[in-house]
Amino acid sequence: MVYFKYLKAKISYVGIQREERYPFPREALREAVLNAVVHKDYSSCIPIQVSVYDDKLYIGNCGQLPETWTLDNLIGKHVSKPFNPNIANTFFRLGYIETWGRGIEKIFSACAADGILAPGYTVHPRDIMLKFTTPEDRIIRTLGKVPEKVPEKVPEKVPEKVPEKVSLENRIFQYLGDNPYSTGIELSQQLGVSRKTVTIKLRKLKETGRIKRIGSDKKGHWQIIG
Repeated sequence: MVYFKYLKAKISYVGIQREERYPFPREALREAVLNAVVHKDYSSCIPIQVSVYDDKLYIGNCGQLPETWTLDNLIGKHVSKPFNPNIANTFFRLGYIETWGRGIEKIFSACAADGILAPGYTVHPRDIMLKFTTPEDRIIRTLGKVPEKVPEKVPEKVPEKVPEKVSLENRIFQYLGDNPYSTGIELSQQLGVSRKTVTIKLRKLKETGRIKRIGSDKKGHWQIIG
């Protein structure tokens, strides 16, 4: 329903064959919705909320992480601890999910295969928010690649301004603007760079006064200054 009613596909052609590409891979969105169903706190009586915008998609779910878990545990390699084990077991028997904690890994892999950023997670005491960004947002944040082969025929009308290559520091700065509770591990996974590189860039952003850390490393967040 989300794809047919709310999302617009980009249409292209290979020969005479029409191809449609939606902004988010179906495998990633499917896994995210199934995860929300399995981990939902049904005592809240609040439905899972899917919000679709022109440049992003949110999945909000009333639930909470297992005791002592942080965002690092959630997006890293972890054991399976479903909030509703009976639902998880039923979905496993139906072939909908795997029960050993690979849901987020599969979401990230599907996004990487489709060439878009992995979604960002924001964890609150009683709910978890998942945010997908569109390819248009990805173009701004990621390093562009120059085609190996230049077309023989140059278009009559060319863009007045060629997009500049976005530095890693600016990619981190832009990502933290939308995901202030991100950790070094998440930044490393989302941007495809090492933890050491992320640490160096974060330190430089703090030294130049562009960002500021509010609170502790585990429970704090990033403040965007400018």
